[in-house]
Amino acid sequence: MQLLVPAVVAISFYMRRDRYAAAVGIWWLGESMADVAPYADDARAGQLPLLGGVTGSEVEDYHDWEAMLGRLGLLTWDHSIGSFFFVTGGVVMAAAIIWGIMVSFRQPKAD
Repeated sequence: MQLLVPAVVAISFYMRRDRYAAAVGIWWLGESMADVAPYADDARAGQLPLLGGVTGSEVEDYHDWEAMLGRLGLLTWDHSIGSFFFVTGGVVMAAAIIWGIMVSFRQPKAD
């Protein structure tokens, strides 16, 4: 949901032809990607504190990323997946800022 909601917001604004708001939604998506990166990276170690106040190593099947990557057989890729989300999130945020600036310069000036 952390990635789905910003994506839906961006698509919704884009379909309504509000390009600047769509750029903000895309920036939000990139920021969310960067936010999930440390948790994906922590899937095997389970050292980060989670919402319930415990770490993933204290309670079995509590760490979402450990459970997801484990079921997909990708648990050993946790560091690479975390890095992917972090770098891609940064690229998406930068692209959204550039697009937002371009959109603002292309809009007609109000009289």
